[in-house]
Amino acid sequence: MRVSNRFLYYQIVKDLGKSTEKLFTLNNQISSGKRVTKPSDDPLGLAQVLIYRTELNGFEQFQKTINFADGWLTRMDSICTGVDDQLGRASELAVQQASATADADTRAGAAAEIKTIRQTILSQGNAKYGDKYIFGGTMTQNPPFLWANAELLQDDVDTLAADHAGAIANLGGAVSAGDRYINTTDGNIYEYDGAAWQVSAAASEGFSAVVNDQGGLYIYSDGQWVSQYRGNDSIFSVKIGKEDTVEINIPGKELFMNPGGDVFMTLMRLERALLDNDQQGIQNALADIENSSKTVMNKLAKVGAIANRLDNTKATIRRSDVDVKERVSNIEDLDYADAYTQLKNQQTIYEASLQSTALITSMSLIDFI
Repeated sequence: MRVSNRFLYYQIVKDLGKSTEKLFTLNNQISSGKRVTKPSDDPLGLAQVLIYRTELNGFEQFQKTINFADGWLTRMDSICTGVDDQLGRASELAVQQASATADADTRAGAAAEIKTIRQTILSQGNAKYGDKYIFGGTMTQNPPFLWANAELLQDDVDTLAADHAGAIANLGGAVSAGDRYINTTDGNIYEYDGAAWQVSAAASEGFSAVVNDQGGLYIYSDGQWVSQYRGNDSIFSVKIGKEDTVEINIPGKELFMNPGGDVFMTLMRLERALLDNDQQGIQNALADIENSSKTVMNKLAKVGAIANRLDNTKATIRRSDVDVKERVSNIEDLDYADAYTQLKNQQTIYEASLQSTALITSMSLIDFI
């Protein structure tokens, strides 16, 4: 077969181009440390790498979420521990002042300390993590507990109503002497004397009362009676895996105002009993303090269980992250020893090709005449 000079030169240039491209590819791989530098290097491998990188991005986001949740729970654990310590001190004071040797003066001094304890716990109830209030349920932008210099009235009230008729309806349609209610229209507290409703106390800023049928503390603030707790009872969850979520908050009402142990009402009743020099009332408060402490400890146990779950999930994610990164490395990363050997071989081939090309292109018909 006759091979024209034109075809010969074309083939030489083509072969040299392929050899040059291989050298360039190997040099680029060695410089970058990557076996796959563009889709054409390994289309199937690169597609798998993209899937793996999506997984790694997910791991990174889950790690951030877990770190946030872990910080939130650590803060909540610290607060609950502090509240339990404060309740422990309140219990010590109650035991001391329940003694027959205590007198009105020592009890008044203890009442002042109980008030400080109550205010400290109220401050803890309004604690934040970052820019979010911890104990407001899903209402994290405002303090969940009304901050007021609340003073507990001598007795609880039975209900809230706009008028006497509403109060009677709330109390089952019949009232008896001693029944009390908060009138939400004029703010006054009324007591039934057996024949008619009489004003028992005119509301003033900071007055507070336990409303029995609401199961919570109400405070007179800015001309109206409002619940001390202004959060909600909602639980919020964070996603810590593809199909795994965990609840990380405890609404303040559940922790501090639980019917089984209402921290604020317990301390306010103890404070009142101490001021009234009421030995029996002080003794009664001891059981309430114990119930409040049990509530706090139960929530602490819940926080600990959630924290353990987060630790286990974090460890699982770390292992998965290492495994997926290793798979990516197996596809992408370069075997330097093998690549260097290929480069040396390709250089030898390239140099031989140049020498061969020089020899062929230098020959002409004149050389054979």
